[in-house]
This record gives sequence, C-alpha cells and structure tokens, in this order.
Amino acid sequence: MQRRKGEWSTMVRHSRRELNKRKCRARILKSSRKLFSTKGYENTTIEDVAQRSEVSKATLYNYFPNKESLLIGIAEEELDQIRHFIAHDLKNEADAAEKIRRVLEVFILDSIQYINLSRKITYLNSCETSPLYATRMDMMAIFLELVLEAQKQEIFRSDLNPDDIVDIIMSVYLMAQFEWNDIDRYTPEFCCQKLNRILDIVLFNKIC
Repeated sequence: MQRRKGEWSTMVRHSRRELNKRKCRARILKSSRKLFSTKGYENTTIEDVAQRSEVSKATLYNYFPNKESLLIGIAEEELDQIRHFIAHDLKNEADAAEKIRRVLEVFILDSIQYINLSRKITYLNSCETSPLYATRMDMMAIFLELVLEAQKQEIFRSDLNPDDIVDIIMSVYLMAQFEWNDIDRYTPEFCCQKLNRILDIVLFNKIC
C-alpha cells in the first residue's frame, strides 16, 4: 500500500510538471503572437518575448530554439484549436458543408485578430522549403477530410478531384487574408456574411 501511495504521489507530481510546461508554452506563444503583431516579427527579439512571458531566455530556448520556431508553434497551436473545434463544437453537426463553412470562419476570424502576423505565416508556409510548409499541409488535410465527407453526402460531385476542391477553399482563405480591404476593421458578423456569400458563389453554386 505504501508503495502505491508513493507511485500515486509521483504520478501527481509528473502531471503537475506537464501541466506547468503546457501553461508555460502557451504563455510564450501568446506573448509572441502579441509582440509579433504589435512590434513586427523582425523588430521583436527573443529577449522581448522572454520578458513579456516572464521567463528567462534559457527557459524560452528550452521550448523554442529561435524566432522561426515560435512562428511554427503559433501555427501549430491554431491547427490544434481547429481540430478541437471540429471534434467538440461540431461533433453534432452532420452537414459537411456547414462544417466547411464554420471551420473556414474560425480560420479567418482568428486571422483578423493578428492580420499582419497571419499574412506572414501564410506567406512563409506557402514555400515548400520553409519549415512552416508542414502547417499548410496540415491545414489542407483538415479541409480534405471535410471535403471527402461532403462528397459522401453528395454535396460535391464524387467524380471531382477532392484536392481541387481543397484548392478552391484555400483560395478563398488567401483572398480573405490578402484581398479584403481593411479586414482588420471588419466585425465578425460582417466577415462571416461576406465569406458565406463568396462560398455560395464559388463552392456551392448558389447564384441567382
């Protein structure tokens, strides 16, 4: 019994350490996102991030060895949030088309909060030689799964190449980021309305 208590105590300490690590990592990413958005990526130093995160440089380097890894961490965190959104918030949503709309809304609304940073990440992850390219592939994989589901529901024709449909979705995302004037001033409601009008035209063929 005594050994079991000791094992339980060790497990609790381990769980607390892991929780503290996750909280520290999240705090660093939050600080990085804010600084990159306000000061600019190039003008932000590792020292700035460490100071705002209230950690030492050594601690920060344990999580992120350089500024580029912070960008990767920010992009990966957003993808994790999207996966959680699909698994939990959309778990009772049967309509694959609605899922595509909702997921794209979340991606774009998140971009509005940090539009210059989002544009930089999007620009970098479009290059195959960039370490951020994997996050673009992960984003496309999320939409591919939803597109395949939509084809099973006969929302999209089954003879269409699903990768081509994903390309259309990604094009709408890029258009929102780089072509919508003053997107950072849009209200969430206006942004969603504009997005869904465009999706109706280019993806769901609802043209009067």
